[in-house]
Amino acid sequence: MLSLAACGRKAISSCARLGIETHEAFTPETVIEEGKPRNTYRLTRFACFLITLHADEGKPQVSAAKVYFATIAEAIIQSGIQLNDLERLELRSDLTEGENTMESVASRAGIENFAFFKSAGFRGMYNMNLSDLRIRKGVSAKAKLYDLMGKTELAANWFRVTQTAARITSHNIKGQQALENAAHQVGASVRNEMIRNSKIKPENLPLEEDLKLVRGRIANAKKGMGILDATRKKELPPSA
Repeated sequence: MLSLAACGRKAISSCARLGIETHEAFTPETVIEEGKPRNTYRLTRFACFLITLHADEGKPQVSAAKVYFATIAEAIIQSGIQLNDLERLELRSDLTEGENTMESVASRAGIENFAFFKSAGFRGMYNMNLSDLRIRKGVSAKAKLYDLMGKTELAANWFRVTQTAARITSHNIKGQQALENAAHQVGASVRNEMIRNSKIKPENLPLEEDLKLVRGRIANAKKGMGILDATRKKELPPSA
């Protein structure tokens, strides 16, 4: 169970992963308590909303807050935003960083063709190349497949790419063919572990809502809550 402070840290992390400047939602400020300064944050409505998504629903205060935000969110964006949406966005961000690291490691190890190298990893994990995987999952060539994956599949791919980078480094692997072999072996290892644990092949995992739509919905919520904050400030007396 996360503490309020931990929920706040998670919310700040979510804010950053959404591409939102954290100081826009969490403004640092110093308050005086019992004659001593204490560092804290002034929260926007959107910041409070993010915190409630990470908080324990079993607490009456959190439950009441979620009811409130569900009401205004419905009026603003006409559909709910769930913790699953934020977790998928965060995993997608982690996966991008992981792929960048893997590519950097492979580059230093003498990679010549990144497309073949990446394909080897997919073939290891999915037992098919990326083109066939798109067909299997019913995804067009223009769509970003990672943006349609659920948490389990995103996490598995993040593990695959980070472990591929680790294997290349720890085994001092060099050259195109050896790098492709490493990517394939790690992908196959992840595949076997997933099937062993869940009995579900990764290519059979269901897809979810496009993260592009999720990002847009959250951006609309932030904008709408910002308008409410601005309206509230205008309504307050000067001394408030």
